[in-house]
Amino acid sequence: MRIILFSGKGGVGKTTLAAATGVRAASMGHRALVMSTDAAHSLGDSLALPIGPEPTRVMDNLDAMEIDAQHELEREFGPIKNFLARFFKGQGIDEVVADEMAVLPGMEELFSLLRVAELAQSRRYDLLLVDCAPTGETLRMLAAPDVLRFYFRKIFPVQRILARTVRPVAPFVTSLPVPEDDVFVAVRRLYERIERLDPLLRDPKVTSIRIVLSLEKMVIAESERLFTYLGLYGYSVDAVIANRVLPETLKGAYFERWGRTQARHMKRVREGFASMPILESPLRDEEVMGTPLLRTLSDEVYGERDPLSVFHTSRPPKVEKRGEGYVFSFDLPFASSDRVTAYAAGDELSVTIDNWRRNIVLPRSLAGREVMEARLRSGRLSVVFGGR
Repeated sequence: MRIILFSGKGGVGKTTLAAATGVRAASMGHRALVMSTDAAHSLGDSLALPIGPEPTRVMDNLDAMEIDAQHELEREFGPIKNFLARFFKGQGIDEVVADEMAVLPGMEELFSLLRVAELAQSRRYDLLLVDCAPTGETLRMLAAPDVLRFYFRKIFPVQRILARTVRPVAPFVTSLPVPEDDVFVAVRRLYERIERLDPLLRDPKVTSIRIVLSLEKMVIAESERLFTYLGLYGYSVDAVIANRVLPETLKGAYFERWGRTQARHMKRVREGFASMPILESPLRDEEVMGTPLLRTLSDEVYGERDPLSVFHTSRPPKVEKRGEGYVFSFDLPFASSDRVTAYAAGDELSVTIDNWRRNIVLPRSLAGREVMEARLRSGRLSVVFGGR
């Protein structure tokens, strides 16, 4: 089983390349499903077929679907959402606002991931290809399991104890609702599903992210930041795809200037992402829609490669003993020291870069130790823990 996510700035061609990869895989005999998690679905346009929230047959060995995150959320989060909405309304909050507040940050993105995991565990397919939303929404989706795991670990066990204690006397002392056991059952089921995501999404032999970019300065800068944030959350990038690369056959002063500009940007891409393959998708003189054109494009991008292959794996996190203490390190490419902070509290390490934070559950050997230093060298963050 392989899962490949196509991520990058909006408009760079993620949908087309995800669909083309699906066509390529299917033509090689792999059972493939290409799916969109972007609310502004355009996967059906790329395939030139109407598709919906359930797998639709595109060609032999290839299905496609556009995930309805709202439907997935209502299906799985219903009891929890209903309780939270009642609680907020009991505090005097307007009903419409209460319903909106009842959906915790990241929930819609999370249920897109859970749908991907559900399909992976069904074993119906050899390959799942995920056409992701633009960078910010994709990062929220990939960060959602960690964020919600934190809420569930810290809040809901306490809330369950309180609910059992307070529920018998609650009607006499408050008008606010107290959660019933079905809420906690739903929370537990959701928590267990989130726990099963980790070995699936953070195993580089199973899940890879392919960063799609165009040869423009702003797009490359955003792609570099995306690479950094993916390192923070422990996701493996196995390739970069440069899309709409100008063919050398185009002549004329305008195209020559454009070609020189793209060559400068390609140099930056090759130097910055030197550790992994850089695939190229040429600029075409027509929109790539429908399986025949998608097949032609995929042949140009992958050549003799099998798209299921893992083209590159990131260095894994590592714990090393140093004297009386330990060093915990992981990749954080393109990061700079002034953008990174790290501190430990109990059994968790909190690492922040720019506006993104991850709470990492520490191994037992590191839990309770003080962070002495966090240093960044050659794209790898090393957090030094002192002795007990």
